Amino acid sequence: MSRRAFYCLGLLILAPPAHAAITCTASVTSVSVLYDPTSPAQNVTTGSYAVSCTRQMGDPNTFNWSLEVNDGLYAGGGGNNVQSAGGQQYSYETYLTAPYTGGNRWGSNSPFTGTLNFGGTTSANTSGPFDIVMDGGQTVQPAGTYTDTLTATLREDTKGKAGPALSTPTFAVTVTTTASCQLVAPPGNVNFTYTSFQGSAAAASTTYGVRCTTALPYTMALDSTSGTLLGLSYTLAIAPSSSGTGTGVTQNYTINGTLAAGQSGTCATAVCNASEIRTLTISW
Repeated sequence: MSRRAFYCLGLLILAPPAHAAITCTASVTSVSVLYDPTSPAQNVTTGSYAVSCTRQMGDPNTFNWSLEVNDGLYAGGGGNNVQSAGGQQYSYETYLTAPYTGGNRWGSNSPFTGTLNFGGTTSANTSGPFDIVMDGGQTVQPAGTYTDTLTATLREDTKGKAGPALSTPTFAVTVTTTASCQLVAPPGNVNFTYTSFQGSAAAASTTYGVRCTTALPYTMALDSTSGTLLGLSYTLAIAPSSSGTGTGVTQNYTINGTLAAGQSGTCATAVCNASEIRTLTISW
């Protein structure tokens, strides 16, 4: 009697676990700044960023992200710089938010971070502002257009550790300056002391400072260079010249006044005082 044995071979096939298929992109707006280097005021211009992600339904419902930015094409001197075609530069900084201090500077060590919640859907996005800050009173360069290009990097942020780059958008910072002048130190009073019929002319003066864009020609004029107070005639003149060419730094001038000798005046008491206002105009 023969016996037959039958054997069953079972194969267990294990599928590898599915990996997350979340994909993300970022975009950053280019920023245009109108800058007056003769102004001492801080210049703040706001841009914006956006982060958008999609997932498959089996992927996690949340995604942690970080968005950093580099220092641009002309970094140096402790900050970012925009540069003209001629190689001149102005400095600026990128900031997450005010106040504009070191801890709030947007960079590789201080990125924007956040968590996207898909809420059961396949896509989620977020956006927010950032600031471009230029300090006032920088050395004036020729008027024109200054540019820089920066690269932002979007990464997955896992327990504070940034992952591989997911998106690397670039954006431009463009700074436009116009030809301009500023009265940095306004003139004071021209104070004369005079005695009737004195034998020599009386002189008095005041100084002021002008700062104009590099290579910008300008002229200065008083509304009148002569007048009469208490019967005494005076003259005024701007020295060393009533015109100049901007250098980007303060240029100093003097308003010189003269009362000619031998004038009697109309003062009927021991001491008399009188004054009038003159207007200084700078044109460019």
